[in-house]
Order: sequence, then structure tokens, then C-alpha cells
Amino acid sequence: MKILYLVHQFYPECYTGTEKFIYNMASMMQKFGNNVKVITYSFYKDAFYDKISKDFLFKQFTYKGIPVLAFRLQKPPLDLHFGLSNKDMIRFSEKIIEIEKPDIIHIGHPMRVHEFVTSAAKLKIPYILTLTDFWLMCPKVILKASNGDLCTGPQKGIQCNKLCTEFQETYIKDRLEKVEFMLANAKGIFSPSKFLANMFKNEFPKLEVNVINHGLRYDNIKTNNKIYRKNDKNIIFCYAGSLNSHKGVHIILDAFTKIKNEFIKLKIYGSGEERYVNRLKDIANGDNRIEFCGVFKEENIGDVFNSLDVIIVPSIWYENYPLVLHEALASNVPAIVSNLGGMAEKIQDGFNGFTFDTGDYKSLGDKIKLIIDNPEILNEIKENIKKNVVIPTVEQEAYNYLKVYEAIK
Repeated sequence: MKILYLVHQFYPECYTGTEKFIYNMASMMQKFGNNVKVITYSFYKDAFYDKISKDFLFKQFTYKGIPVLAFRLQKPPLDLHFGLSNKDMIRFSEKIIEIEKPDIIHIGHPMRVHEFVTSAAKLKIPYILTLTDFWLMCPKVILKASNGDLCTGPQKGIQCNKLCTEFQETYIKDRLEKVEFMLANAKGIFSPSKFLANMFKNEFPKLEVNVINHGLRYDNIKTNNKIYRKNDKNIIFCYAGSLNSHKGVHIILDAFTKIKNEFIKLKIYGSGEERYVNRLKDIANGDNRIEFCGVFKEENIGDVFNSLDVIIVPSIWYENYPLVLHEALASNVPAIVSNLGGMAEKIQDGFNGFTFDTGDYKSLGDKIKLIIDNPEILNEIKENIKKNVVIPTVEQEAYNYLKVYEAIK
């Protein structure tokens, strides 16, 4: 079977959760004997590309055994990151699909590759879509209004017109119509979490969304078996992920810097927008308990999670299925998470982790202090994680999708 995977960005240029999902699926389908290729938008400098097709630069290469076609518009439109209509892209995508002749297309994220979906429908190539965030219903991706408040969805454009007046009413109406076409013509819509599935079903009542949880590569996972005693003082907290404002890393720092305890530490792993990273370092203000550790390699994840005690996921948007949380739970590391989205679906406060009021550094600080003052509480949390939290393997996830492909082909 020939499978094309569409994604808005990919390795080695970008390496967040959606890219990991697409890599995992392509890699596993290849192991199952299928022919795969990832098609992705990219932002490399001109010299990287070796082919030109009218308005496009592109290059084919292999990433860890996976064939990749990376392309870029020479003159990107102003709405590159949120638009759903580009005539040049239609011609380019039709040409690529006709050359590749896939049996099925799997969309991991339609941003910047959306016209491949339109072309697939035109050429009668079946496609499925895995929802990984809110981009299809929200041009801002993260369902945040212009005033910074969380939004519950466009409500056919009514909320957009009220809360995000920078978008014209006709533009939002046209965009949502294109989204409905994309969803209606898919052979299957999937979500890693019930929360995200329900958000889309609320906006598109006729939509059927099936849940297939993301799986993990357990060959990189090591179980953290540390046991805590009442007088333990050296507790290491951690954040791991992209350093962008909607991830809420500043909330951790606001909480942590106000706690007067010389024994605790905070490790921050990840990279992101330079201005936001500088903001984080300004908040840290030279606090020697706080360490910015950069990005760790996938193969080192076991060692990283064995070197810490608690992971914090402080997102101030509706996280769908944060892989780093599930990697921590698979490693038997307790988590403190914001009490919304897919995180609240997985973590029960005081049972298999801790939740705090989203965006409230004082609420987060209270949970950090609870652990500092009662480190032995982590023993019960870890035992409950072992007994009650099941994270599927990437093999299980891939097999579920393989059954979908075979039923469609």
C-alpha cells in the first residue's frame, strides 16, 4: 500500500508532538511492509532546495529511513499560516499526487498543506484526518480570543465575529465552509483524546470522530522507581516541551521564584521563540535553582525522566494529548497539570497526579509546596500511576490505523 502523510512541518526542522506522531506512523507502516512518504511544508533557506516548480522550491530527502518531500512557496501569501485557499498550491499538489499515486492519504495537520486535501478529493484519492489541535475551527490554532481569553469554539462564526474582530465575517464564513467540505469528504476523522473529539463534534454536530490514543516508543522509556521519605528535601521539578507563551512556562517561573526553598530545583527543557525565551530568563533572574537545559534527544528520554521527580505541564490553552505528559506517566513520573483540555481527562487531582487552576501561579505554587512539605505523597501517586494509567504502544496505535487503511483501500 502507498501511503502519503501530510503535515504542516516535520523533522529535522521541527520536532513537537504532531511531527512525532507522523514519524511514528510512517515508520511503523514502513515496518508493516507499506510504501510511505511524508509531504511537508518547510522553512529552510533557498540553498537547501534542489528543485524549482514555478512558484515552489522543494527537495526530497530521507529522515531516519522515511522518505520526505519538503516544499516551500517562493513568495508565501499573507495568510500562509491560517488560509485555506491558494490556487498555486492546488496546481502543485495535484502534480505531486499524480506522480506519487497514493492508495490513501493520512493528514496529520492540514496547515500549509491544505490544498493537497482539496486535490485528493478532486482526484478521488481517499484520505483520513487525525485532529491534533484546533486549527481547522480556529485560524489562531489555540482557541484564544483577541483579549487573551479562551474560546469554546467559533459557533458557526458567531464567536469569531465577537471575539476576534481582526478577521472579516465573510472570511470566517468561507473558511468554515471549506473546513466542513474537508471533514465531510474524509473517509475517517480521528482524535487522540475524547476532549478534542467532543470539541469538534460540538462545532460540527454531524461529524463522527473516533478516538485512537497516541502511542509511545517504549524502547526509550525507563521506569522511575524512586521512593520518597518524609524528610527528603531535594525535589527536582521539570518542564519539557516548546517554549512558547501558550505553553505557560512563565506560570511555573512565577510560582517557583516566589517559593523560598534552597533545596528544590527546576529544569526547563526545550526551545522556542527567542523573545519568549528571553522573557523566561528575565523572570528567572539568575536564580541558581533554575536551569535551562536545551533540547534532549529522543533516545535520552529515559535518563531525563529518571533524573527528576515531578513534571509540570502548565499550558494556558486546551492541550489535546501532550505527548510529554504521557511519556512522563509511562516513566512513572508524577505530573502537575493545568485543569483543562486533554490533560484534565488524564489526571485526577490527588490520585494519579495534581491539577491547578489554569494560568494561576499561586494555585500552582500551592501544589509545589504540598509536594515539598510532604514528599512521601509522591509514593502513593506513583503507585496509582502504575496500577491505573495505561499508555498504548506506538505499535498498538499504528495497528489501529492500519486496520482503518485496509478497510478504506
